[in-house]
Amino acid sequence: MTGRPRSSVADRAIMDAAVHLLARDGYQSMRMTDVALQAGVGKPTLYRRYPTKADLVAAAIVALTAGPQPEPELPSGTEAALLTLLSATATALATPGGMTILGSLLAQEQRDPELIAAFRARVFEPRHAVVRVVLTRGIETGDVDPKTPIDVVVDLLFGALLARAILGEPVTNAWLAGVVDVAMRGAAPDRADRS
Repeated sequence: MTGRPRSSVADRAIMDAAVHLLARDGYQSMRMTDVALQAGVGKPTLYRRYPTKADLVAAAIVALTAGPQPEPELPSGTEAALLTLLSATATALATPGGMTILGSLLAQEQRDPELIAAFRARVFEPRHAVVRVVLTRGIETGDVDPKTPIDVVVDLLFGALLARAILGEPVTNAWLAGVVDVAMRGAAPDRADRS
């Protein structure tokens, strides 16, 4: 005998409440009781879905950032695909409370390494994996030099976005295109051997 199906309304209310309270209070001060109260659900409903605060926050971060970016929607060219991925990540970082939440989570690394590990696994790693696939495909099509250190290019792309967000500088389409252009020039097959 199966139970009642989960309510999508309750799911959405829980996510909205978690994101709001995380941005307002930070991870350390956020309480599951407050999430349940703001979402208008009972604590048993909340704990059935998310047994721990870390589970809830990891799910809320995925919801906030719209989850891993879907690969099938990417343009076929390497540069265009990278620009699409970087733009999507920039939009996620610009979500109200996004940087506040990121800062709150990073401050918890020593106290709650499992939370940071979940955050990295559910938010950063899927995005990085898609960029690696795009760059690997670029090697196959001749857009990217086979000797290119893929992980370095991934770090350059995402690092540029994070630095811009930390500095509070605007992320424009022209700036994004410039970042991708610089990364692609460094990865181009005809670049000088710098080893």
